[in-house]
Amino acid sequence: MANIKNMQMWKTICTNKHIGTSKSLLGLRTNVMYLPTESIVDARMMGFSPETGARLKYIFDASSAEREKAVAGFHPQPVDNGNYMLEYCASRDGSFVAVLLLRYTMLNYEPVTDVLVFEKAEAKLIWQLFQ
Repeated sequence: MANIKNMQMWKTICTNKHIGTSKSLLGLRTNVMYLPTESIVDARMMGFSPETGARLKYIFDASSAEREKAVAGFHPQPVDNGNYMLEYCASRDGSFVAVLLLRYTMLNYEPVTDVLVFEKAEAKLIWQLFQ
């Protein structure tokens, strides 16, 4: 599990009105909660191949109506040191998902999408991709 405070999307996540944060363990750990369902939010970073990264970008860029069709039958497999990196935060109940897709260029991972936040049914659709 990744430290959410070290992610590029941290500032966007912590300013979301449906997200609450609290310190624990002598202030060394930050707990993040999706307030409407009071579910803990976990953070992960995953690397992907160029083909998988391009498909994820297509899914994230798709309209809500097209997204379900784009996701059908797709189960991305993470790889070590992939050309694409996905910052992924999701509530444990699948009601909230935030993603930021980055691509490795010029010796650094640069964003290829904005921070995208999904809630309710759309969140569950994206959440199921990574379960």
